[in-house]
Amino acid sequence: MKKLLLKNDIEQLTKTLVSIKSVDGFQNGETNLANYIVDYFNNLSYFKNNPEQLCLVKTKDDTLDRHSIISYIKGKGNKTIILMGHIDTVDTKDYGPIEDYAYKCDELPSKLKEYFNLDEEIINDIDSNEYLFGRGALDMKSGVAVHMCIMKYFAEHLDELNGNLLFIGECDEEGSSLGIISCLDKLIEIKEKEKFEYITCINTDFHTPSNGKDKPCVHIGTIGKLLPCFAVFGKEAHVGDSFNCFDPNLLLSEISRRISMNVDLCDVCEDGSTVPPISLKQMDDKDSYSVQTSLCSLGYYNYLIYNSSIGKVINNCKKIASDSFDEIINYLNNQYKKYCELNKCEYSPLPWTNKVYTYEEWYKYLSSCDQNFEKEISDYALKLNKENPNMDLRLFGYEMIKKSYSYYKDKDPVVVLFFGTMFYSPVECKDTKLINIVNKSIKEVDNNVDMKMFYPYISDMSFLANDNSEEEIEMMLHNCPQHNIKYVYPYKLIKELNIPVINVGTYGKDGHKFSERVNKKHTFETVPNIIHSIICNYL
Repeated sequence: MKKLLLKNDIEQLTKTLVSIKSVDGFQNGETNLANYIVDYFNNLSYFKNNPEQLCLVKTKDDTLDRHSIISYIKGKGNKTIILMGHIDTVDTKDYGPIEDYAYKCDELPSKLKEYFNLDEEIINDIDSNEYLFGRGALDMKSGVAVHMCIMKYFAEHLDELNGNLLFIGECDEEGSSLGIISCLDKLIEIKEKEKFEYITCINTDFHTPSNGKDKPCVHIGTIGKLLPCFAVFGKEAHVGDSFNCFDPNLLLSEISRRISMNVDLCDVCEDGSTVPPISLKQMDDKDSYSVQTSLCSLGYYNYLIYNSSIGKVINNCKKIASDSFDEIINYLNNQYKKYCELNKCEYSPLPWTNKVYTYEEWYKYLSSCDQNFEKEISDYALKLNKENPNMDLRLFGYEMIKKSYSYYKDKDPVVVLFFGTMFYSPVECKDTKLINIVNKSIKEVDNNVDMKMFYPYISDMSFLANDNSEEEIEMMLHNCPQHNIKYVYPYKLIKELNIPVINVGTYGKDGHKFSERVNKKHTFETVPNIIHSIICNYL
């Protein structure tokens, strides 16, 4: 197999892409980078002769003016491989006083040494010159640069392309995935217009050493994610009358103890397991100090899956909430009994009972109690979204549940379980031919690279295929208060595309940290050659 010598081109292009600030959610940045990539392709003779094969795709239902890029090169036949990568990054506040240097790959290492007490490993990596530092260098502008250089190569060597290549540079991957979702219609439009057959998508998102294994990998398929949220309503009281209150923070803390880092909730495949769920937020609803106890609180948790069904995750979370409720009721009664003994007064059990609902169950229950509930909660959601278009998805769902609580006549303590964000579907690659070709391409290029199932971090690959039944998806959406208001999950478009996905990732260390860095040899030499080999072998 012919070896591509693109290292210097990819490295220089990575530095240029890093220099263009494209932090997710900030006006203009992602579009500025999208425009640069469009100009890059426009400078190629191929796209000068075929300008209709290059376009910007504006994100839909977005409060920001953001764009993704789609371009494609036509060779021989209809088989088409998608090359995908995201153009946005996380913020740079972690760089502190040298934030401006986060985008300057050549100057950043010396500034890191000057301003921070660095670990020995980071210092060694700087001195080795084997790594390129900078925000987005690893996650994942180097991967985008790889795809851009491969597109350029085949645009200049069309005789070697026995099919077609389609490039997607999507915005908002670090946020709500509006970029890739907004591209789905365009992918279907191009497929129908050009009679393309999408046979795989190659992503180049980053991965790092894990579990003590310092070895780069190609991943077949991608992990899935749900974000279970728990809205906990208690009973407020003056702190001097604490046994007449039910503290929602106490119950939420017990839920967190049982779900966060609980390895029994890991999902398992032949390569190992997901990381366990972990708390991403825990808060109550008080915005100022008072000696009244809290009425309600919110917690939500990152929950990764390989093979588990949505129904299983719901059942797991509901059981955790119910067991936690029982534990706290028993704890409070035991403490109250001791308190009564200390104060020589008669003990009687506290009035609390275990009440846990999914949002779907909660909605149906309140609808049965009040004939106006459905219309009024719908009107409230539309009004809330109109007045607060930038409201966080998770907090929007929480606000809806707090509003629905006003229809709850019992006012007993209750837990409402809902999903706080869009579903990232796990995608298992079942294409034996593709798996064999990936394995062959790895052996042709670098035997030191492993092949594993399931890319271990969530990615936009989850929006190109979905193995879940429509019933499962409906179960998930019925427990999303934000659906059809803040977003629409594009299940039918995803099922229509249903593209096998693989990740030939950039490799380095410390993604999302100020010491983020990409390994130059693997990313700028090995990755493009594995991708080139897959393209040639599969087409």
